[in-house]
Amino acid sequence: MIIYTAASVHDLSVDADQLAGLTWSGHALWYADQGRGQATCLDPRTGALGQTLPCPGLTAGLTTLGGHLLYAAEGALRLCDTQTGDILRDVPSPRPGVPICGMEAGKDGIWLGWSDALELRHASDLRLLATVPAPLGITGVTVTDRYVAHTDRLGEAITVFDLRAGRNVLQIHVDGRPTSLTWDGLRLWYADAANLRLRALDVPGLSATTA
Repeated sequence: MIIYTAASVHDLSVDADQLAGLTWSGHALWYADQGRGQATCLDPRTGALGQTLPCPGLTAGLTTLGGHLLYAAEGALRLCDTQTGDILRDVPSPRPGVPICGMEAGKDGIWLGWSDALELRHASDLRLLATVPAPLGITGVTVTDRYVAHTDRLGEAITVFDLRAGRNVLQIHVDGRPTSLTWDGLRLWYADAANLRLRALDVPGLSATTA
């Protein structure tokens, strides 16, 4: 596995009590604040804030699914309307009693992070499709065409797993305490929980078209 130290190419300071999730909607970043029980949209270029939606029961994780926001609440995955904030439905957690620590939806399903593993589950019924060992636990996860990346409870690095090779291929050391992750198609973003900021990294090769 290659060890790589990456410097941020763009920083955005955020007003949050406890960063607990980060996702890319296709045109903007959304970050979850567990302390305030809400998710906020912002422009990745300027940092200008968009709408803020209440996320009752938010514990961790944030992703977009079918144009809506999905996050973890106690014992469930909760889907809410990105326009109104209305709760559309709750889906029982596939591992009752085990907290979900991170999530990201991709073309193959929803990646869920737990204290002991990373799982790919079908978007419609959450049946298990694949498991990636994560002995240090998960705090955030994102996926590209070929790779799935996660942060762990030590909060010191980002680990990249090659889905084709079936192994970890890269460990990225960054400044701050990386927790939640997302991929905007060009750059890897992480939430630095220690300094309340979102940071963008250029990591060559993360896209399948350049790998």
